Amino acid sequence: MDKETEAFLELKNLVEKMNEEISCVIVEGRKDKEALVRIGYKGDIIYADRFKKVNGRVVILTDFDEEGKEIAKRIKRNVGEKNVDNFFRNEFRKILKSIGRDDIQSIINLCKKYEKISD
Repeated sequence: MDKETEAFLELKNLVEKMNEEISCVIVEGRKDKEALVRIGYKGDIIYADRFKKVNGRVVILTDFDEEGKEIAKRIKRNVGEKNVDNFFRNEFRKILKSIGRDDIQSIINLCKKYEKISD
């Protein structure tokens, strides 16, 4: 199994776990939201520039570049450390980094590739 297929399957399993434990994910943009929906996330997805207040535990899935890290820090301050689930963000970062990516929207390409393989 190649690295990208392995990464896709790891992300798919991670998202299934998120569906059970997390009610809201905060992302940077439309393609990030599209990527999460495509890989199977079923909870609420809020754009970082539009969120006001959230209830319960959230996952911040902004990109892992400098800008994304700054946005994540700002959101974490606003919603409070105790309301942010860092486990999922760290796992996404680790998996995407293993294939040389630092952006959430790259999941779309993994989905496309995996869909071609499984057809």
